[in-house]
Amino acid sequence: MSVRVRSSGTTIDRPVLAMALLAVVATAIGGLWLGRAALGGRPEYRTVQVDNQGALPVQVDVAGPDGGRLGLGVARPRATSSFREVADQGATWTFVVSYGGQEVLRQPVSAQELAGRDWTFQVPEDVTMELVRQGYR
Repeated sequence: MSVRVRSSGTTIDRPVLAMALLAVVATAIGGLWLGRAALGGRPEYRTVQVDNQGALPVQVDVAGPDGGRLGLGVARPRATSSFREVADQGATWTFVVSYGGQEVLRQPVSAQELAGRDWTFQVPEDVTMELVRQGYR
């Protein structure tokens, strides 16, 4: 019976090398992902107020530039309702106001104008006036 003795340090342990390489790649990918998130990968959030001057509660949504809608919620009649943590829609916010599934107002507002009004969108009283005349409550 013969025993072979390898001299230490002359060969590479492949499993250890593979694990070390995998750790370096995972660290690099994680660093890139964190860097991207830190440089603006996440949207900003706003608190938006809706001043509903109409006599009916209305559903308020924000239409995005891609046509999708973000539902804010129901704005109480003759009151100001606050909606928190609304994703920033960019340079133009398009507010869509509806009652009973029927769109009654679609109005684009620049973010600059909205910021100047302390992020408050006003629903004019006359938006629901015709619905009130028809007997809606």
